[in-house]
Amino acid sequence: MVTPAESRNGMRRQPPPQARTNDLRIGVIGCGRAADRLHLPALARLPGVKVTALADTDASRLGAAGIKWRVDKLYPDYRLLVDQRSVDVVLIAVPAPLHHNVFHIAAGAGKHIYIEKPLATNLDDADRMVATAEQLSIGAAVGFNLRSHRLVRQARALVREGKLGPILAVRTVWIGGRQERPDWQRHRAEGGGALYELAVHHFDLWRFLFDTEVVCINTQSPANGSDDARVCVTAQLGNGVLACSVFALEGLAMHEVEVIGESASLRFSLYRADSLAIRPAGRVKQIVQWLQQLPEAVKAAQLGGDYLDSYRTHWLRFIESIRGGESPATLQDGRAALRIALEVIECLSREKL
Repeated sequence: MVTPAESRNGMRRQPPPQARTNDLRIGVIGCGRAADRLHLPALARLPGVKVTALADTDASRLGAAGIKWRVDKLYPDYRLLVDQRSVDVVLIAVPAPLHHNVFHIAAGAGKHIYIEKPLATNLDDADRMVATAEQLSIGAAVGFNLRSHRLVRQARALVREGKLGPILAVRTVWIGGRQERPDWQRHRAEGGGALYELAVHHFDLWRFLFDTEVVCINTQSPANGSDDARVCVTAQLGNGVLACSVFALEGLAMHEVEVIGESASLRFSLYRADSLAIRPAGRVKQIVQWLQQLPEAVKAAQLGGDYLDSYRTHWLRFIESIRGGESPATLQDGRAALRIALEVIECLSREKL
């Protein structure tokens, strides 16, 4: 058995023969909003990748997705999809309580796996998934696409280079907008709520930006008829950075990050390609910063915007990892973010006592 650590040290996992070709075949399990509006458009922009099969228990949604994305092989049962030799990689985009079973069946069939967040809904399931992936030496990645967002990667580089001085704090906010949501996305037990839908991304973002873990958590969430509809989470990170994040399933769409250092701060919106700004800066310097972003902002716009392009880039990095590189977001990363979410849930439970 070749472990991920051995792969990083030069004993690279050898992909199956079909994964060495330029035509990697993808099977999508779950044809809901995440697959239809985010993953499938991203995959359509990747050369040498072909979506060959779709699976969903909703016959009408499955049929509509097949027509829209020109996929002929449609399966009402995901187990039929993973049995297909015409599938090298599966995307698991079903509600989180189903992740564990789907993952093990796909892994047992020898498929590489891209799994949406959260990895699972409890740590025991997450640990079994990590162990299975290592035992079978399959490629796996969690859908923390923010790690592949252009502005996030720029921010991480600036932090690591010390451009902001010692980091004092990070503030983030994510408001989900006014889109229609399936009912399950409002209930924590079904894998929904602001914590699983939104916050788990930022819990991973804290770890990614600062290469550290969370050591202390506190939270508040008003009860208003929906599990975790609005949540405020504060935390202390292992390097002393203070974190404060606000999440809401509904409201005016907003997705922003601010990193505060002793000598400077940076702020950006994950929905605006030209938004990264470093302060303090005079008016002239702000204009120069904005002009410097224009070429990359225009390129991002041509690819559907930075947020959508983060899915394309995350998939591209995952495919490279299958061929011998490192996963853009490991199952261990998925477990770490889940641990934070579960600690927040425990805090909320104590508040209600």
